[in-house]
Amino acid sequence: MRRALRIAVLAAGALSLGAADEQGVVIPHDGGVCIGIAWVKVRDGEEVHVQNGPDFTVTYFQNPKHQAEGWWAAYAGWWAQAKGMGEPLLRRSDVVIRRAVEDGKFGGYLAEKKNGWQNHFFGSIFHDSATDLAFFDRIDFGPAGQALCAKRR
Repeated sequence: MRRALRIAVLAAGALSLGAADEQGVVIPHDGGVCIGIAWVKVRDGEEVHVQNGPDFTVTYFQNPKHQAEGWWAAYAGWWAQAKGMGEPLLRRSDVVIRRAVEDGKFGGYLAEKKNGWQNHFFGSIFHDSATDLAFFDRIDFGPAGQALCAKRR
């Protein structure tokens, strides 16, 4: 049941990135948003949409003026469907980032805290290459990011 609900939420979000509707809510931001265990620097022109599930959120990012650049999203919760595989690619504070695999295929990147809280980063901008890791320069998993998240709650 949880898998079916998450798939439905993700599919609806991917289709509704361009407008806020019953599928997602546009999130106002002043340069960043909190997505579970991370603070994300939002780029100029980028729109942020969020969908809430029963025990998770999925936040979508896309620049409507530059749709060819692609979109990305981040799941925040305890039960990401993708599993982190292989050696850690990055370590940030108490977060480990690994290549994510779902149904045996590349599915973005899984960031996980020692306590099990997760962010699954996925979307058309990821290509399973070393250049993907530069993406994490805009993500703050550390104390400064958590302080910014705490201000937003």
